Formats: sequence, structure tokens, C-alpha cells
Amino acid sequence: MKQTLYIFALIVMFSGIYSSCKENTLDALRDDEITALDKYVKDKKLTDFKDASGIYFKDSIVGTGDSIITSGYKLKLNFKITLLDGTVVFTTEDKYGHNYEEYTFYVDANDATINQAYVQQIAGLHNGLKKMRVGGRAFMVIPSELAFKAVDNSSIGVPRFSTLLVKVYVKSGLSPYKQQQE
Repeated sequence: MKQTLYIFALIVMFSGIYSSCKENTLDALRDDEITALDKYVKDKKLTDFKDASGIYFKDSIVGTGDSIITSGYKLKLNFKITLLDGTVVFTTEDKYGHNYEEYTFYVDANDATINQAYVQQIAGLHNGLKKMRVGGRAFMVIPSELAFKAVDNSSIGVPRFSTLLVKVYVKSGLSPYKQQQE
């Protein structure tokens, strides 16, 4: 009977240690991300480019489209999304850096099938695109809270609390009104 109690006490103790360490690990990962993000933004002189949503947004080329992109737009994009260390996680480029096919992106789509695509799930990308016009190119720094947060997407190359760097070109786009006319 005593052995059973000792084993039970050990199990409870180790599970408590494991769960408390697990939370601290997540906190440490988040703190590491914030430190790395702050350093990157400071080193690249992007502090003045933070917008109200929390992303850092910098136009490279202002688009010539009729209006600012809004919810409901259907866009054709070329993009390259990397981690802070330069690891490419999503891109429309081939291994030579050429873009031959655009990616269809729906701004603020509510369709479950569309939202299954990982790129569609990046809230910060939606926020940044809504600051652009068709034909524009931009660079965005998207903190994890506007990307995949604490979700472990290591299977697709995105660890927990990963800041994303996005270079995007809005090649074409259709407003909700123009989509209805098709």
C-alpha cells in the first residue's frame, strides 16, 4: 500500500512540475520572440512604421489601383514569407526567385474552405493588404499574435511565437462589386 502511495505522489509531483514548466516555456518563447522582434525592428529602422493593428508596414511601391483594398477583395498576389532568421515558410517564387503563378487571396473571407489555407490565416497579412492598392508592393513585419500565435506549426516550418517577414506584390484584384459583375 505504501509503495502505491509513493508512486501516486511521484506521479502527481512530476505532472505538476511538467505542467508548470510547460507554461514557463511558453512564456519564455514569447519573451524571446519579443526580444528578437524589437531588435529586428530597431536594427532595420522600422520603429516609425508600426500601425495601429500591431504590424510594421512599409510600402515599397504604392499601387495605382482605383481604391484602397478592403474586405471582400479577391487578390492575385506574389509573396515571400520568412521567419526572422530568413527561413522561407511560404512563397510564390520558384527556386530561382521567379514568380510565374499568383496566389489567390481573399481579404477577410468567411469561407471555411478558403480559410483552411495557412496563408489565409495570417491576420496581420489581411491588415497590411487593407493599407495597399492594386499594383503595390510592401514589406510587413507581422508579430506572432497576428500570425499563428502559440500554435505549433513546425510541420510547415513555423514554430510557436514566430514573427513573420512578408514581401508582397498585389498583382491584380477585384472589389466585391466587380466580382458580382463577372
